[in-house]
Amino acid sequence: MMFHSVKCIQKLRLNYNSSLINKLKYSSKPSLQLGFNPKICIVGSGPAALYTAQYLLKNLNSNNIRIDVFEKLPVPFGLVRYGVAPDHQDVKNVINSFTETLKNKQVNFFGNVSIGTDLKISELLDAYNSVVLAYGSMGDNYLNIPGEKEFSNVISARDIVSMYNGLPNSEKLNIDLSGQQAVIIGAGNVAIDVARMLVSPVDKLAQTDISEFALDLFKTKNKIEHVSIVARRGVLNAAFTLKELRELTKLESVECRLDAENFSDINLDKLLAKLARPRKRITEFLYNLSKQSKSSSPKKVIELKFLKTPLEILGNDSKQVTGVKFKNNKYDFDFKNLNANFDSDEKLNSIPIVEDKGKNVELMSCSLLVKSIGYKNVNIDSEIPFDKKLGVVLNDKGKVIGKEGLYCTGWIKRGPRGVIVDTTSDAYETAQKLYADLASIKLVKPGAAKISEILRERNVRFVDKNGWDRIDQAEIKRGKEIGKPREKLASIDEMLKVALEH
Repeated sequence: MMFHSVKCIQKLRLNYNSSLINKLKYSSKPSLQLGFNPKICIVGSGPAALYTAQYLLKNLNSNNIRIDVFEKLPVPFGLVRYGVAPDHQDVKNVINSFTETLKNKQVNFFGNVSIGTDLKISELLDAYNSVVLAYGSMGDNYLNIPGEKEFSNVISARDIVSMYNGLPNSEKLNIDLSGQQAVIIGAGNVAIDVARMLVSPVDKLAQTDISEFALDLFKTKNKIEHVSIVARRGVLNAAFTLKELRELTKLESVECRLDAENFSDINLDKLLAKLARPRKRITEFLYNLSKQSKSSSPKKVIELKFLKTPLEILGNDSKQVTGVKFKNNKYDFDFKNLNANFDSDEKLNSIPIVEDKGKNVELMSCSLLVKSIGYKNVNIDSEIPFDKKLGVVLNDKGKVIGKEGLYCTGWIKRGPRGVIVDTTSDAYETAQKLYADLASIKLVKPGAAKISEILRERNVRFVDKNGWDRIDQAEIKRGKEIGKPREKLASIDEMLKVALEH
């Protein structure tokens, strides 16, 4: 069973590579002369979409290029807006660059348009010279163990992230924080985010763009005092970043714990010399954390637990979750006699993990169980060549196989994993493919004129750049009134009212 946390939003993490971003935006390569004005469509408005747009604008700007960005929500920016934790405003600042891109006179925005429903891929291909799929993941992975769908308060991390970020309709999430213990299955950055949000001081969260619903929930009903973050693999395979872990250990009135037993079979001094620097630093940090003395009565506790696989979710007669059974694992490797280097995560992940039959099944009690085991891509249109097993669009370096004029980038291209550097690299690679193919195309396409006509005929209330700007200004104004960077509009109806009824 695959049991790993999202590395995404490891989530658009602060591995922000400014030199690569500048390469996308300010390539020194001369602008290609095409002899016609290309019309490009991008499906999605998150980082993968907008980095692709930035590259194309720079390298095709002398051709009066037109780029139309389509988004199923009335507002752009995808996981930067709805995935990055509210207390990570520094990461969300990349929105400033994306806003600049959307305001370019050669770029149109079509918000509140669902591709696959309001418009078909074939219609986009008819209207544009090139179509780039850059939409993110819309589904969850499952544990596939007994009790997963039987009890209440067994919730995906994606739903909790959506709730505290104010995704429309997320306030309907049925979550109970009245108990004291929470277990998070998965140990990536998303798991760390959720744990941090559950125990962070509310007065700190009130200064972020956390949703009004979530802030009220955390302020009035959150009784969580102990959070266990549980991973199937060991400390050498921790999927979170050092920055995230360090931030967790500095939380006010929160003690972060790790049992020293995690290092008992590891020749640490010898191993550290064989690790790549990033993995060495996080392993040293975890080791030092395991050596720290534990307070007798901390206010709140976050506990990191490794080498445990969930077997069954338990609940009471009222169908409320009460705990999880885990089997214990161990590394099937002799760390006392190290010869080979482990200078990559791939090599560390190749070390076998087997059941530790010398230990009994472990029961962790909890009143809230969060599944942070990854996202799942879905196909939005049957016309798209899609590999259901891998969860990706079939492609060759971003060019969709067997579908002329169709491209892909981001998670839908490589799977829901990676940090922002991977997103920029993807965008660069895909844009280069598209860029080269356009040189052999001379066909004039109608672009936005045709699509706007279709949408109006179908009574689709789409939001343009001016409408998005009205939403943006309304949110900033509302936030300023209560000491927040912005207060997001909570529903699509409310967004459409602000954007269209003026």
